[in-house]
Amino acid sequence: MILAMTGKGGVGKTTLSSMVISWLVRRGETPVLAVDADSNANLNEALGVELRATVGGIREDARNAKGMSKQEFLELRVQDSLVEKEGFDLLVMGRPEGRGCYCFANNVLRDVLDRLVKSYRHVVIDSEAGLEHISRRTLLSVDQLIMVSDCSVRGVHTTRRISALADEVKLDVRERGVIINRAPNGVLPPVVQREVEATGLPPLAIIPQDATITELDAAGTPFAAIPQYAPASLALNAMLEPMFSQQEKR
Repeated sequence: MILAMTGKGGVGKTTLSSMVISWLVRRGETPVLAVDADSNANLNEALGVELRATVGGIREDARNAKGMSKQEFLELRVQDSLVEKEGFDLLVMGRPEGRGCYCFANNVLRDVLDRLVKSYRHVVIDSEAGLEHISRRTLLSVDQLIMVSDCSVRGVHTTRRISALADEVKLDVRERGVIINRAPNGVLPPVVQREVEATGLPPLAIIPQDATITELDAAGTPFAAIPQYAPASLALNAMLEPMFSQQEKR
């Protein structure tokens, strides 16, 4: 399953992405490829791993590759840039460095990633709000497009725009839905509830405001340390269990 997590900035996409990855690893749904497609890359910190290189830097280096084709160079460097941990590997997209057109490199990178993802049981993408890498068709298809909103009308409006953008670029999406994150006491105010219903998008989960996550985030502690009995964990797990159980039946 390829799962992409997106939404406006600051809604908790990276936190939830890291929690999904940790859940999959604990469940034995491995190997998992974690892709940080946010220009403000920090999924590695949420997962507690050190970052070696970004694909943006690799694309810049490819312009000066000697002795091999750009495709061969990119394939080699993408493999080298993977951060390998028990149960999952991490690939950070980042931003292109320097100036110039990266159209060719992006097309080659798409082919490289399309082959790479076939080596993993699941792929979790922490995307940026603009769906930059998805709109460029860097990844060819998504099984679950999960749009994350905070408990606000503006956040919900953004999910509607993202869904429309996915349709506009003809992204191959099998299923999509909305998560409302940081809901006070796990309950949506009526005005937010109405906005969610107006999007026409399936509501996947309401994640309550969780003091445990706030404390871990403030201390810079990886989110794998979130207890399974924490309210946010319980709400997210209740969404993931049927989602991946249904995938297994297909």
